[in-house]
Amino acid sequence: MYFSRESLAVVGLLLLTVGIRAINLDQPIVENYVGRQIPTAMVARNLARGSGFLRPQLDTAPLPNLFLVEPPLYAWAAARLHRLTGLPLEASGRLVSALAIALGGWGLHGLARRRLGGRPALLALAAFVVFPVTVRYGRSFQPDALMIGLLVAGMRCWDEYEAGGRILWLLSGVVMLATGLAIKIVAASILIPLVTVILRPRWGWKVALAAALIVPALLWYWHAAALISSGAGSRASADNGAIWLRVLIPSALLRPETAVHVARFLLRSFTPIGLALAILGLLPSRTGDRLWTVWGASTLAALAVLAGKLHHEYYWLMLAPVVAVGVGKGLDLLIVRQRVLGGLTGAALLGLALVQSWSTWKTPDEWSSLAEAARAIEANVPREAWVAAPEALLFASDRRGCRMEFTDSAAKRAAGEWGKSLDSDGPLALVEFYRAHGARFVADVLTDDPKRLALHEEIRRRYKVLVDRPGVLLAVLIDSQDELDGTR
Repeated sequence: MYFSRESLAVVGLLLLTVGIRAINLDQPIVENYVGRQIPTAMVARNLARGSGFLRPQLDTAPLPNLFLVEPPLYAWAAARLHRLTGLPLEASGRLVSALAIALGGWGLHGLARRRLGGRPALLALAAFVVFPVTVRYGRSFQPDALMIGLLVAGMRCWDEYEAGGRILWLLSGVVMLATGLAIKIVAASILIPLVTVILRPRWGWKVALAAALIVPALLWYWHAAALISSGAGSRASADNGAIWLRVLIPSALLRPETAVHVARFLLRSFTPIGLALAILGLLPSRTGDRLWTVWGASTLAALAVLAGKLHHEYYWLMLAPVVAVGVGKGLDLLIVRQRVLGGLTGAALLGLALVQSWSTWKTPDEWSSLAEAARAIEANVPREAWVAAPEALLFASDRRGCRMEFTDSAAKRAAGEWGKSLDSDGPLALVEFYRAHGARFVADVLTDDPKRLALHEEIRRRYKVLVDRPGVLLAVLIDSQDELDGTR
């Protein structure tokens, strides 16, 4: 069987996509956005243990604490890979994300090659592979990489069908797009380039089929609303729903900090060189295609609506395919005009992308004692006992408990998930609140945060300390009077 040099290059880039994201695969999932990775991993572990798909469970009280932000499709995939391969759950989740970025790269190359030709498509694929945002979230335990991978691959499949392919292309496209939108319905803007550019001719049944792609997501949110209205367990899902409704009023566009977030994440996600090349490549030209213009404009409009969420970098994954195509076109233009300059620019982009991505392979100092603290909990805390601790420590020690927060506002929100309020401000008030509601232990990891260190001192004075060494603090939530009463 003969493979062209281009085909081999594509395969090599896709293997590289997975390979660089699989480095340090067993790293604890505490880099980047911990507050998204850990809850997703809790759901995945509970799914692997047999909990129901329709009631995705967290391990933080009040129980049952259902994680209804989206259908747990990514968590299910990570749990399934974990059970099939025997890989640790965290490594399985990272691998699912890596494979999803490779799938998206395959889809992007096919879409770009049909419209731009071989070399710009290869360059676009290479840019997509090395962008810091696709590296960081292509190895994270969260659903965003799977969302973008399925959506871009689904667009290619539908495009292949429209170009004269078999019905299997259409079926694959429908399944991938519907699944990707169920994972993240905020990416529904992709339906605009699908309907206005990919569909040809734009027959009524095709438009209806494209519109139906959001039905699985809508069914999930109907189901989630029914669960929330039942009032059982945590109020976290109801609170999240209220936050999202407020986000959809794009008042954040008027805030100066939103412009700061946009500038910061455009440069951080795609590198300054990549952003400059994308602008060069996406300028109107005879060699372009309106797919990228429509796709980019609809995505930017969606991000504008989500302005209140743009302090989370992973939302910029939605723009990565279009920016990658712009980089591919821009680099190709430089190579045509001056091969050496184009080559040096490409090398500089690769080097800068790796530098900007480097932190993702390093466990943050805050979590350097996570494994040690988890072992201390495993050795001293009965499995059924609740622990008040950071979510990542609860997950690492495989214990249920109460999510510790360390600012006044976050502590109030945590208590609000019980439908109650704190008697006073601060994290110690939250510890006392959790003690009153069933937590028997409190634990924390290494920190240099003055507020957390002050909390540690309060815990030492007030409760019975079991483990107290650099990086690990574990105490029983028994104050001095309780201890005296217990000895009488």
